[in-house]
Amino acid sequence: MLLLALLCPAQAAAGEPVRLPVIMYHHISKDASRAGDYVVTPELLEGDLRWLSEHGYTAVSTAELIDYCAGRGGLPERPVLLTFDDGQLSVLEYALPLLEKYDMCAVAALVGSLCDREAELSYRSPEYSYLNWAEAAELAASGVFELAAHTQAMHEEAYPRRGCLPKPGEGEADYRRALSEDLEAVERSIEAASGARPLVFAYPYGFHCEAAEALLRERGYALSLTCEERVNTLTGEPEELFGLARFNRPAQEGREAFFARLGM
Repeated sequence: MLLLALLCPAQAAAGEPVRLPVIMYHHISKDASRAGDYVVTPELLEGDLRWLSEHGYTAVSTAELIDYCAGRGGLPERPVLLTFDDGQLSVLEYALPLLEKYDMCAVAALVGSLCDREAELSYRSPEYSYLNWAEAAELAASGVFELAAHTQAMHEEAYPRRGCLPKPGEGEADYRRALSEDLEAVERSIEAASGARPLVFAYPYGFHCEAAEALLRERGYALSLTCEERVNTLTGEPEELFGLARFNRPAQEGREAFFARLGM
């Protein structure tokens, strides 16, 4: 959990290069027939967590990373950042108990409009539903999960706007206004659920640009997540936390092969 992670002795002081692999999960389903690029089973997730634990990796929070890059602390010898995108109810149902079991922490990136919609639905299941805001608050209160913004309503891959990128022909002022209004909405909801505005932003589909990054910095974000697949190297500079790369965890790839791709 976050508290226990913060109490662990740090072995890499600020300024020393640290390799930081970041793993990106999405939905978790008990139905093995649904497993694929963006769906894993609870058994696969638990196997990953067990592997990380047995090989000496420590899950770190983004708060620890921010402190490290601000010169306020160190990191464990083998840190790893775990993230869960989109905010499905399965994260609360399956991921939370497993993270508690293995004493690990993670980030949940929430799409505000999807959480809003859940409040109006009568029939819900961890097999297909998203978190509502009460459940997001439960996730944050666990001390295991940090809540990140994944936009309010810009989680779309198709034309005319791809993720939170500018639309074709959209002027700078109009783009800044549209993204600011979107961020303000999801930030207010995350603050109401967790007690704090988010410091972490996950780009929908990994689509990012300089204009979006600049606005995130202005709004006080300290870390952003992409979908580029490479291992990050940190030396203690705050700039290094913007545009962190992540490896998506597909169900069809064997565990040893997946972690070998991450150089673990």
